[in-house]
Amino acid sequence: MSQKQVMTAVWMGLVMVSAASATISTVNLQNHNNQFSDTGKIYGGGLSGVNAYTGVYSWTNAGSTGIGEYVPNWGFCIDLSQHPKTGWYTMADLESSPQPGAGMGTAKANAIRELWGRYFDPTWTTGANKQFAEAFGVSLWEIIYETGSNWNVSSGSGFHATNIQQAATANAWLSSLNGDSAYFAQNLAVTSSLNGQDFLTQIPEPATVILLAMGGLLGGWLGKGKRKSRPA
Repeated sequence: MSQKQVMTAVWMGLVMVSAASATISTVNLQNHNNQFSDTGKIYGGGLSGVNAYTGVYSWTNAGSTGIGEYVPNWGFCIDLSQHPKTGWYTMADLESSPQPGAGMGTAKANAIRELWGRYFDPTWTTGANKQFAEAFGVSLWEIIYETGSNWNVSSGSGFHATNIQQAATANAWLSSLNGDSAYFAQNLAVTSSLNGQDFLTQIPEPATVILLAMGGLLGGWLGKGKRKSRPA
């Protein structure tokens, strides 16, 4: 079987899995924990001067259906109006989140994809450099909730925050966003609930999801291929 045939099979498998799980993808979040977060004072999203946890939030994926099976045990809050919920969430895309509400729409969703692709650091999910994970978290909130024309986590009509150690870093990240789709992160997904806080996370890349679903039968062969590097 040629490399092209194998990759075609992988992508066809992804389509089949996605189609089969489109209406049944859920995840059961248990053991919520904010140990990888700092605390900032938040204004916006229904909060006014409230001390809130920022940065990476962790949980246990205690059961799932469909793509929810691949949700990792961490994410970022994107819903300031609600508290974390223990139990079942549905899987949603960025554009339609957070819920309840009309969703953030395409422009803000793509800004988040670019922010993630440029600056997300997976070591944050282990508790490293919490002040930068905090800066990333408030950057997400700024994109989602700001109603003014400029993104600045320290000021604004729709969202701002105080007591953020790396506010200058967050603002530098936000000011660098220019809509370059080459940086757009793939496989971002939201654990969504009408009565619980929505969280943004990243599931494994499509080929990885399919390999897991197929029992890894193609893993050895695909591992021999070269992968393109993400733009620096």
